[in-house]
Amino acid sequence: MSRWCVTKHCACRFDCPRAWNLTICYRRAALGYLMPSNAMTPYKERHLQLTQCRVPVSRYETRVLCMVLTLPKNHQSRVRRVKGTWGRRCNKLIFISSQEDRELGVIDVGVPEDRNNLYLKMRKALEYVYRNHGEDYDWFLKADDDTFVIMENLRFLLYPYDPEAALYFGHRFRTTFPQGYMSGGAGYVMSRDALRRLNLFAFNNSQFCPINNNSEDRQIGFCLQNVGVVAGDSRDEEGRDRFLPLSLKFMLPTFPTDNWLPKLTFYEPVNETGSTSGISFHYVKIHEFEMYEYLLYRLHIFGTPLSQRTLPPRLGPDELQNQLNQWAQENSTNSNAWLKQE
Repeated sequence: MSRWCVTKHCACRFDCPRAWNLTICYRRAALGYLMPSNAMTPYKERHLQLTQCRVPVSRYETRVLCMVLTLPKNHQSRVRRVKGTWGRRCNKLIFISSQEDRELGVIDVGVPEDRNNLYLKMRKALEYVYRNHGEDYDWFLKADDDTFVIMENLRFLLYPYDPEAALYFGHRFRTTFPQGYMSGGAGYVMSRDALRRLNLFAFNNSQFCPINNNSEDRQIGFCLQNVGVVAGDSRDEEGRDRFLPLSLKFMLPTFPTDNWLPKLTFYEPVNETGSTSGISFHYVKIHEFEMYEYLLYRLHIFGTPLSQRTLPPRLGPDELQNQLNQWAQENSTNSNAWLKQE
């Protein structure tokens, strides 16, 4: 027997207690306000716009701590923009800098600001997060202060995977070591076990994880590979990238062919870009944070139905291990010429 309830966003009818992915939502815009559950009459139902939609992954079911690298000069500009837009949807938001600001949640990790120090800065950030929050969250996202992240789609990607698996996701680049690494600008997200392995086995081993002036993302990828953390495939079903290392200006409508990206990406690029489940894009200008927030979360197109995607199934232990084994054995499929790297 059906039962009625009222949520923050819509009045819903659940055909069975566990049918969260078959929810019929009566869009709030149709009435302008939420009606109490006992006010739904057949007459009023006919005048509502019925749209099948899925209930989003709960932020308390897939808990993500976000680490955002920034600079003191960006505290009042980019930090406030991130904090006021996509950062609000993290379970925990921390900014990593060389100057503390408690009001904004900025941590001073004690590393002087210099491009050659980004890797050391990231190491200190990961040490701080593990020491203070390592067992409190499931996944740990690293982003820059000019990255925009769609947290709902990130949780959708992560939902099937156990955070106790040694795994991380992002936009995968190829390099001189087999597994490659994830673009720092597009953001990368590691499991709880990946963070644990970095801190317990990598950072205290100069062979697994040496301190040097290499690029932050490439060096973290090297350390992760050496302690058995697998680089996952975050592309969608059509092979389109979800983590974008460049601005949308350069990533749409087709994959760019006139810059460095085709030489660096791990997988053979597909021509069409613009995944419907995209997660991040890089090189976001200050004024664009509010623009993306408006376009993604406030603007509704009249007559357009909501997404009908359902949550993917969670992987069992054997399925997860098979998937990790498959990814661990992958070789780059990119046929383009290599971009020379040190």
